[in-house]
Formats: sequence, C-alpha cells, structure tokens
Amino acid sequence: PDVQVTTFNERLTSQNIRALFENYDYIVDGSDNFPTRFLINDACVFMNKVNIHGSIFRFEGQATVFQPKAGPCYRCLYPEPPPAGLVPNCQEGGVLGVLAGIIGNIQAVETLKLILGIGKPLTGSLLIYDALETEFRKLKLKRDVECAVCGEHPTITELVDYEEICGIS
Repeated sequence: PDVQVTTFNERLTSQNIRALFENYDYIVDGSDNFPTRFLINDACVFMNKVNIHGSIFRFEGQATVFQPKAGPCYRCLYPEPPPAGLVPNCQEGGVLGVLAGIIGNIQAVETLKLILGIGKPLTGSLLIYDALETEFRKLKLKRDVECAVCGEHPTITELVDYEEICGIS
C-alpha cells in the first residue's frame, strides 16, 4: 500500500542523473546499453546508492547487486566501455525476449531482500543464467583496489556521458 511508482520520460544524462536519483536509496538498472550502465554505476558510487544491476544478451542474462563500500562496482568488473562496434547491440545480436522477465524478476527479488533486510543479496556475486542450458552459475566478484571510480585512488571523479566513446549518438 505504500508503493508509489514514478516515471521519468527523459533520457538519462550526466546533467540530470543526480537530480533523478537523489530521492532513492536503490537504483534498479535494466538498461540495454553500455553508456547508460557506466553512467548509472558512476552516479551510484558517487552518491552512495545501491545499484541492482541486470543485463541480457542473446541467450544469457546476468544479475548482481553493486553496493558501494560493501563490494565491487560495475567498473571493477568492466573497467572501460567496449570500443564502438566490438559488442553488437541487442537488435544486432538478438535477445531471447523472456530473459528480460527472468532477470527482471531476479532484480525485483534482490531489491525486496535489500528493502526488507532479509536473505543474502547478490553483493559480491554475479548470477549468470544460461537459457539454452537452463543453468544458473554464480561467480564471486572482488572489489578492484585500482578501480577508477571506487578504488583507493579514483581517477574518475565526475560524471561523463559515454555515448561518443561507445559510438552511440
């Protein structure tokens, strides 16, 4: 009864992300492109927000929880956006449609666990679902002390839009 859904019909940018995120403790990232994932990660680290991350590609999906100071961030796993053209987008590479629902449900469960303070969230673990083999794998993740955003001596200290780096306009 106390749930309120607010939608924002605007593109997420380095200029508006702080204002959009400031009133929320948990950010659920289901974005479908690298520039947005890196922007969300960096903002969550800078603002000390929990990032419940999910992504899908072809027949595989991933989910994890990036909790600042409690585990790694997205950049600990993927330090830099891939060069333009290296990784096909969902339209080019194809995606099994039901994966969005499967990974989205896992993200919802992780969010509820965090809000309610129950269970063990995926902080420090990456859950990978392979739809072709109907298998889940869980990998341990470690914080990278050399990480450009959350490491001991960060070199990235402000938000940047990554569209040009990733070849997206």
